[in-house]
Amino acid sequence: MAKLKAALANQQHSAAKAAAKKRSLQFEENKKQSIKASLSGSKKGSKKKSKLALKSGLSERPSTASAIPFGESSKATSSTSTKTKTKSKTNPNQKPIIPFTKDDTILLLGEGNFSFSLSLLYPPHNLTGKQILATAYDSEEITYKKYPDAEEMVKELRGKGVKVEFGVDAMALEKSKVLGKGRRWSKVVFNFPHVGAGITDQDRNILTNQHMLLKFFRSVEPFLTDGPSTINTNAKKSKIKGKGKSNSDTDDEIEIDEEEEEESPYIIDDDNENGLSSIPLPTSSSSNEMKIPSKQGSILITLLTCPPYTLWSLPKLATKPPTLTPGTKLIQPRYELVRSFEFHPDLYGRYEHRRTIGWKEGLSKGGNAEITDRKGKARTWEFVRREKKEDDE
Repeated sequence: MAKLKAALANQQHSAAKAAAKKRSLQFEENKKQSIKASLSGSKKGSKKKSKLALKSGLSERPSTASAIPFGESSKATSSTSTKTKTKSKTNPNQKPIIPFTKDDTILLLGEGNFSFSLSLLYPPHNLTGKQILATAYDSEEITYKKYPDAEEMVKELRGKGVKVEFGVDAMALEKSKVLGKGRRWSKVVFNFPHVGAGITDQDRNILTNQHMLLKFFRSVEPFLTDGPSTINTNAKKSKIKGKGKSNSDTDDEIEIDEEEEEESPYIIDDDNENGLSSIPLPTSSSSNEMKIPSKQGSILITLLTCPPYTLWSLPKLATKPPTLTPGTKLIQPRYELVRSFEFHPDLYGRYEHRRTIGWKEGLSKGGNAEITDRKGKARTWEFVRREKKEDDE
């Protein structure tokens, strides 16, 4: 009986793997055409007729100072979302933003089938493999079971010089040996982060994901490169503070009310967990595998602009976090939001989005339908470390 079950499992896995490969080939040609269309700039504005869902999404963000107990309806949360004010100004002549440059060292976290990593090696990016470290939270064995198309992509990545690692926890990067060898990153990418714990209670789900992001922001801080900024941050700051108009890299400017000083009601400082040790900084020894640029490192996080993701309050978690990282006695670092922009899947020709739970035959959608078929747009927020001022000391 056990042999029969094993044979059946292998047969199902092979069938799923073959189906995934077939889907990938079917979508590839369509994506090539889409890339050309996206890079044309959409000057007539035909591709930006609808208003960004960001405006309505962020307005649903909770803004009371007290924590909402688990079990209470999250409807109470959305009714208190009156302080956040956002403005979306879409420029129909703005070309889609590609945040990567040839000299970047790129750390990719939480990869699923590694298709996004692979897309960076192809047009319009054409990045060098040795400058990229692609990681997954799951072990290699579990990753291949969850994502049948991942194994071939990993082989291609490694063949092109990309370092691929498994079992890397974005909340505890200091524990990863591959990250503790003096490497620093000018771009750290965390696309569509989610704990994937299957929590049905919305309040608890939101809080769990907020804690995950806070721990990530704490963990990643020592691994960012140092140097001058290559992004026009002054333009962005003046827009946020309402000091005038200026050009910046953002295709949609966001203004956040200065009155919003209190912490998100979902963020709780929880001292019940252990792990109070300090974070070991990377050593200063240089790596022969890549060339580290002397510029300010940044974090790129992409989410959908619809509930429940808007209720995570991502910008606030980075810029106005609690004093201590949840579950620790470590000081939570602060960041600055330098820009945000719409994420265009078509610019990443080999990319096929996968959910945290993996590929489920008959339930999962091929291509990037898991993104494009949702109500909200996919949007990327880019953060840099906040410069310490006298007030912070």
